[in-house]
Amino acid sequence: MNNAFLFFVIVSLLIIPSTAEIFAQTEYEIKIPSGASDPNAPFFWSEKSSGTTTGEITVYPGDSVTWHNADTAFHTITSVSASSIETGNFEVDGIFDSGFFTAGKSYTRQFNDLGDFYYFCSIHPYMNGVVHVIKNPGSVKTLDGVASGYSDDGLGFKIKYILDTDLQNTVHVNPDEKTLTFTISGYTENEQLTLILPIKLIENPNTVWVDGDMTDFKMEDTATGKKLNIPITPNSKEIKIMGAKVIPEFGSITLLILVISIVSVLGLTQRSKIRFL
Repeated sequence: MNNAFLFFVIVSLLIIPSTAEIFAQTEYEIKIPSGASDPNAPFFWSEKSSGTTTGEITVYPGDSVTWHNADTAFHTITSVSASSIETGNFEVDGIFDSGFFTAGKSYTRQFNDLGDFYYFCSIHPYMNGVVHVIKNPGSVKTLDGVASGYSDDGLGFKIKYILDTDLQNTVHVNPDEKTLTFTISGYTENEQLTLILPIKLIENPNTVWVDGDMTDFKMEDTATGKKLNIPITPNSKEIKIMGAKVIPEFGSITLLILVISIVSVLGLTQRSKIRFL
């Protein structure tokens, strides 16, 4: 009986994945720069991968955040309630606390639960930030040949996106409305759609509608275009984006074909007149 129980325990340990295997293990780094202990410092945090200096970071379940102290003073990373951030009367909620750590030291915490986790330095309360833990958005996918009739090479534009389902290949381009309309083809459990839009396709995206309702979104510049993070719901279907300008009604190739056609028609007309005479 004891041997059977031992065999069951061993098999269970082999089959059941550990927490580390269930969650993705990505580590983000935030540096506390030199001089951060001065309330007049230009910034108190510096996120390594993005350079963001607000102390705000977005991660996925299982990811870790490491705060490195590059300052000469002691600091802490202490969890506080969301309401205390708004009022400035900081209330420690006991979710996590680094304790004091000095120059050259760091504090790491893994975030497995969804939600917003606010924190501050208990020594320098003007230093505060938040870790947003959201659902993993899915993999990077590509839409090829978008608006092929408008691009200079006739091949269209390439749009990258992140979602746990697919976007329909057909993207409605409306130069008059200055809009692009995307359709989510399947069911999504995501709370966010990420799109990277080429600048030649749409300039300065400024308004986004999700299923007809205007929504706030975040935008940043990348090497390949404008990156939009758009909040959605699990049953979202239509995403419409307006910009300052969407590619002109006629691309270079389309315009060239049109000019050739007009010239050909004029040539045929002229020959017909000569024959008639």
